[in-house]
Amino acid sequence: MMKSILYIALPAQADGAMQIAQERGDRLELVNHRGPFGAASCIAFAPATAVGHFRAPVPARNEAEAVRAALYAIEDELAQPVEEVHLVLGPRMRETVERDIYVVDRALMTSWLELLSKAGLSPAKLLPEQSLYTDISQPVDMGDHILQREGNRIIAIDAGLPDQAREALAGDLAPSLRDGIQIIRLAERSTTHPGVNLRAGAFTPPRETKQGVSAWRKAAGIGVAAVSVWTGTLILEARNYNYAAEQLGKRAAERYAAIFPAAAIPADIDRATRDMLAVAAVPDTIDFRTTVAALYEAVALNPDTRISTLTFDGSASRLVADIEASTPETAASVVAFLQSRGFAVSSNAAEQSPGEAVTQITLEPMP
Repeated sequence: MMKSILYIALPAQADGAMQIAQERGDRLELVNHRGPFGAASCIAFAPATAVGHFRAPVPARNEAEAVRAALYAIEDELAQPVEEVHLVLGPRMRETVERDIYVVDRALMTSWLELLSKAGLSPAKLLPEQSLYTDISQPVDMGDHILQREGNRIIAIDAGLPDQAREALAGDLAPSLRDGIQIIRLAERSTTHPGVNLRAGAFTPPRETKQGVSAWRKAAGIGVAAVSVWTGTLILEARNYNYAAEQLGKRAAERYAAIFPAAAIPADIDRATRDMLAVAAVPDTIDFRTTVAALYEAVALNPDTRISTLTFDGSASRLVADIEASTPETAASVVAFLQSRGFAVSSNAAEQSPGEAVTQITLEPMP
């Protein structure tokens, strides 16, 4: 028997009510009860009035670096500190470094998941409405709000605005959907548009264990059968490994002595080689984007810390920033983090005032 799929429209406020539709065969029906719903599969939709959508250039070598760059790109447009928001990126686009960026308040995201949990639901997908409508050119009526393109962003306009204000923003489109019908529209849209899942990072759903008792018994039987073979070969493998390690150690020592004839052979050649490679890999210049991304990451990891001024000298490969922290120890944590990222960091003594310590730090490439 196929599982029934539930579609949930989440409220814009933490204390609001969900709207639910259920897939029955080839139809979608509104559901009036509030659960529990058992093991039903579900997809949740986050309202555009509670999720910010941006599109900005996000050049990066990997996704972790992309998230840091995206936070930096939109920080000035956020109405709250970056450490209080949950950010998810849309897929990479062809022939451009631009990415769709979705941000939502972390506390609201937590409240949504708690609301769903009370109903016995844990959706694997939580899609922001905008991610289903990135291709629109005309306003879309969503009942209590209207989705509208503004440049390369999709924004939500409150349908409760006075007619004149609403028409100025979204044309002459008047709300016409009956209460609850927007969930039907979202459910239908999600079948043709993949959307972007907000359940990422700290909000990634836990993996479900699908193996039953019989599967574990089979695995245990195979494991017991393999133990006798493994223990029989372990001694031989250990002897072979020790012999190979000894021969490789001798060759490494000979090679080290040939390359550095005047130097004493270190006790741990492997560690000494890694240390030399690490030093050789440190660049002799720093670029603005990478340096600022690391700085903002350090600030995000230390609560009650912010950047008051920032100056970058590209010709000298130097970034200078004034850090305001609650204590000198917090500012020291920022310095320690940046040093762990391979920067040469210097700082002056913190200027203290009640509840605040201001420290100026300078980032340069390692000498």
